[in-house]
Amino acid sequence: MNRNIRQAVVMALVVALWLSSALWWPDDPVPVVDASPQSKLTQIQARWYQRQLHYPVYSVSAKTQPNRRVDIKAQAAGMISKVAVLRGASVATDDLICMLDDQGRQAALRAAQAAVERADLEHRGVVSLKKGGFQSDLAIARALAGLQAARSELAVAQNTVDHLRMVAPFAGIVEERALELGDYVRPGQLCATLVELDPLRVVAQVAAANINQLRIGQSAQFGLSSGDKYPAIITYLAHTADAITRTYRVEAQVVNPTRALRAGLAGELQVGLPSVAAQLIPAAVLQLDDAGESMVKVLAEDDRVVDINVQIIAGNSSGVWVQGLPPRVALITVGQNYVIAGERVDAVFSDPLER
Repeated sequence: MNRNIRQAVVMALVVALWLSSALWWPDDPVPVVDASPQSKLTQIQARWYQRQLHYPVYSVSAKTQPNRRVDIKAQAAGMISKVAVLRGASVATDDLICMLDDQGRQAALRAAQAAVERADLEHRGVVSLKKGGFQSDLAIARALAGLQAARSELAVAQNTVDHLRMVAPFAGIVEERALELGDYVRPGQLCATLVELDPLRVVAQVAAANINQLRIGQSAQFGLSSGDKYPAIITYLAHTADAITRTYRVEAQVVNPTRALRAGLAGELQVGLPSVAAQLIPAAVLQLDDAGESMVKVLAEDDRVVDINVQIIAGNSSGVWVQGLPPRVALITVGQNYVIAGERVDAVFSDPLER
């Protein structure tokens, strides 16, 4: 009993001391937080860019082709008596390619020539006698008809002899030779294929957006992957687009006197276009606006950010050529991804003298 009373007294004293402590020790002070922090400007780097003349070059994939290609065919039936060229040989205009056996054709030509001479002599004799009143008009008409018939037969004989020789219609390369000595051929049978490689034709397919930038007679270059370039002249622009690709055929000629360039080479047809005023800027500064259009961030006079849309007209290893900027502009080159239009920034120029 006494033990319980003592525990109750002790507990009462503890509670009393705890309650009295609140009267003698004040509450801990509440720390004061500065609710108005100082704003700090975002630091960016900028550089001045000025307009300059850009000389654009339009480039399109192209391929070389022979300027001309012809199949030389037999015009008469007969046996091949001579083959004058080898495959791959160079020939000049009117050089013999192959020849048919005469087979009496020369003799027939001589006979036809003699027949014409006789018919002509007879016709003149009849005309002379007519003047003396010894021949009728009917005799003259018969003599004239005989002369005309003889001349027709001579033309046929001459044509047959001419067809014995198959010659090159232009200077070129014998690409194929289809006949050998002793072969028998019929009219229309292939003897050889001839290609003209000087000049060489360059063919490209140009998009509708670019076809009006080109003109016949315009200077160009044909470039190979090796880095070699050859002067060219545009000679043909199609007026109708390809039904499938919707592109326009463009042809150019390359002078090829040594025939170092071969048909079937792939390369690029490069055409210089009129100069335009533009600015060459780093490709890394380009961004897209909400509409998906190209834009850059520039500095206004009060160091505020301004968004300007630009049009990309060309690009190379040095950057991109754009239009749409003022003649002289401070372009944000570092930090452009961390600022927005209208924001004031702490601008540091890459060249201190530019500021």
